[in-house]
Amino acid sequence: MSDTSTPLVSIVTVVYNAIATLDNTLKSVINQSYPNIEYIIIDGGSTDGTLDLLDKYKEFIARVVSESDNGIFDAMNKGQKFAQGDWLIFLGADDLLLSPTIIEEVVPYFKNRDEIYYGNAYIKTSNRLYNGKLNKWSMTLGSVSHQAIFYPKSVYKNKDYDQSFKIFADHIYNIELFKSHTSKFVYIPKLISIFDGHGVSSYAKDEKYDENLVKIITQHFGVLVGLYVWIRRKIYSLQRDYKK
Repeated sequence: MSDTSTPLVSIVTVVYNAIATLDNTLKSVINQSYPNIEYIIIDGGSTDGTLDLLDKYKEFIARVVSESDNGIFDAMNKGQKFAQGDWLIFLGADDLLLSPTIIEEVVPYFKNRDEIYYGNAYIKTSNRLYNGKLNKWSMTLGSVSHQAIFYPKSVYKNKDYDQSFKIFADHIYNIELFKSHTSKFVYIPKLISIFDGHGVSSYAKDEKYDENLVKIITQHFGVLVGLYVWIRRKIYSLQRDYKK
């Protein structure tokens, strides 16, 4: 049972055939010093030994769901369905919590059970940080790494990811939340996780996202912000084409 001093923190890992990296991810959660963690694994029907590895750690995992799904955000929605934590954070199958004490370090910041708490993440592949306080400008360009944001139950139990966005539904999710809950986004000045950066978002395209992002941002934050994002994306596209 959770209380105000030791709220239950749900950590959800979505996995599919990640035997090469999952062991370190599991250990980064299992070795946490914080005593009140619910660890949930949503597996897409792995065939590479992932399930055998999960069985090895079964005493530390609250629930394993292994079945076919319709992609990462279908799996993340399942994770939200099964989670019971006062707060929930997603950790990819190739990501790591920064240290064995990081959950214990951030929980004292959790003062209001309707607030969304977020910190920083390090992206290994590009050697850079997702860091700093959010505003509407930074939110529209990059959002928050989902490996560094803790959603309260009042949010994650009432809002699913839009699966029609195949790769970047998490960005759309946070844009919508930031518009409706701006004052409830609370920054924690700590590095929370190490984000591998080799996931599907590093190479795949989300056509609906690309076609609709500026429109969505304009709807939520106004024409000026929408124009700003359009210009930034256009410059990035031109730079990318130039380097080819």
